[in-house]
Amino acid sequence: MKKIILALSLVSLFSSAGEFETSVGLGHEYGSILGAQLGYKTEFTKYYAALGYIGYAAGFQTTFSENSKHAYGVVAGMEAWESENGFVFATYDYHFNGFSNPGFVIGTGFGFTRGEGLSDTFDDIGKRDSKRTKEDVKAEFTLNIGYKF
Repeated sequence: MKKIILALSLVSLFSSAGEFETSVGLGHEYGSILGAQLGYKTEFTKYYAALGYIGYAAGFQTTFSENSKHAYGVVAGMEAWESENGFVFATYDYHFNGFSNPGFVIGTGFGFTRGEGLSDTFDDIGKRDSKRTKEDVKAEFTLNIGYKF
């Protein structure tokens, strides 16, 4: 009997009224240049994975009130131009129609990227036997714009 009660309490703990959401956009939250997100969203939180033209990302966003227009979160991933060895950003997004509704989203973030930048790549062009071993950790800002369906 104790096992049944424990199992039922765990089922109710992990079940929530969530839904899946898709969105497309530009920026690190969307896997860089142009990408798409697939997210699982509850009333106050969204967990997502994104695949972009030159990268991928995973992250979460949360809001502190029902259908707020302001969301805060974290995103981590990789993209081929500035952070081929990874990035992580703390993000802020503004949802024009509210967190729970479809519509445009614009956001920014501050974080760190690891990898060789484009300037390092262009410096190596024309050099014979150049071995690219320089890796930079940089503090950067990111901008994101997208549309969620």
